[in-house]
Order: sequence, then C-alpha cells, then structure tokens
Amino acid sequence: MEVRRSGDSIIVKSTRNEAESEPEILAYLRGQDDLSDIHARLAEDRVLSRGLERVRGFRLIKMPEWECLISYVLATYSNIPRIRKMIDSISERYGHRIAQGAFSFPDIDALRKASAQELRACGLGYRAEYVASICKTLDAAELERLSRLPYEELRADLKTLPGIGDKVADCVSLFGFGRVEAFPVDVWVRRALRRLYSVTGSYETLRCFAKERFGPLAGYAQEYLFFNERVPAKQGNCMFSGD
Repeated sequence: MEVRRSGDSIIVKSTRNEAESEPEILAYLRGQDDLSDIHARLAEDRVLSRGLERVRGFRLIKMPEWECLISYVLATYSNIPRIRKMIDSISERYGHRIAQGAFSFPDIDALRKASAQELRACGLGYRAEYVASICKTLDAAELERLSRLPYEELRADLKTLPGIGDKVADCVSLFGFGRVEAFPVDVWVRRALRRLYSVTGSYETLRCFAKERFGPLAGYAQEYLFFNERVPAKQGNCMFSGD
C-alpha cells in the first residue's frame, strides 16, 4: 500500500479494495485522535499556543509494533537514505512480494531464520547482531504482552533488548505501541527545550520535564517542538518563541 498527500487529499494505491484498506489507513494515521481537543489542551501551554496554527492537521502515526521496533534499531547512528536501504534490503530478502518492486516488512518468524552474518550481507553492519538477538528474544506472544503494558513498564522492558536505549525505547513506545505520553529526545528537541523553556540536562531530566509539562500528550508536544526546530531552522524562522 502506498499513501501520499496531494493538496488537501490523501492518495492511496493498494492491491486491496477500499473497505479493506480504510481501517488500516485510519489506524496508521491515528484517525481516532481528536486534533481539535489535543490542540486545545496543548494551547494551555503558553509557549506551544503561539504556533499551533502552523501545525494544524499534523498527526502522529501508528506503525506496526514489530516493524517500528526493528526500523528504529536500524536507524541508530544512520541517515534516512541508509535506513531506507537497509529496510528495503531485508524486506526484499525476507518479506513477501506484494506488488511490482514492493515487498512486505518481514515478520518475526521470517527474520528469525536469518543469521547475523546474512543480515550483515543486507548492509545492516553492527546492527545485524542486535536484530538477530532481538529475533531470538521476542515472538508474537511476547509482542502481545508488551502491547498491554503501561508506558513506563513497556519502556523499561524495551530497554532490556539489544541495541535499544532511552531514545529508541521512547520512539518505539510512541510510534509503534501508540503510547502518546512518550517523549523521545533528540538533538532538535534538546535545542527546542533549551531555547523555549531554558531546560537542559540529562535525557531523564528532559523526559521528566516533558511529562510534568505536557502530561499524556507529551508525544504530540514532542512532534510539534521537533518540527518547529528542525524545519524552520533551514528557513530562518521559528513558529514558537520562549517566555
């Protein structure tokens, strides 16, 4: 399935009919989220309130848990073209063909059959050992157990897996398991928190600040802060300004 934006519309190319595709698209785009309510609640923060109009319609996504987990392990210390190449490589080798030139992301059982050496041959580098080890640790039942955990417990369990630290655990919690209270911290979010709120410190310090400041909508606040800091940095302006 291919989903892209065209003006105010969403264009979908799928091998399935509309009735089959629509629920999956709505789930992926978190169609159940009431953005008006989310913006109203975040607007209580006087810093965020100054730029919310610029991110009107901006949604988090909800990836399949397994795909999100492995994708973020592959994303560590890498760039988008290389991440895409690694994902395409393992999908072509261990997924199944869904259309001309398109392959599904491999499930746990399929990827478990690959050795670390074979995964290295797919261009994963040192991440191959992480992926191979995770495949031996998890199965469908364990993923289901993780999906039922509250955010803090989920985050702690994810961090026991090879190659997963604070940031990856929070990204997977947010974008894979749908825990909207998660607040991944990268260099752009650090800059935003320092510039807008004069907050610095360790990852845990910043995460706790976000938990206190934004509560159960910290994940949405994080995306708005990231977008503001990352995109306008190229354009010389920022939508949010500090106190």
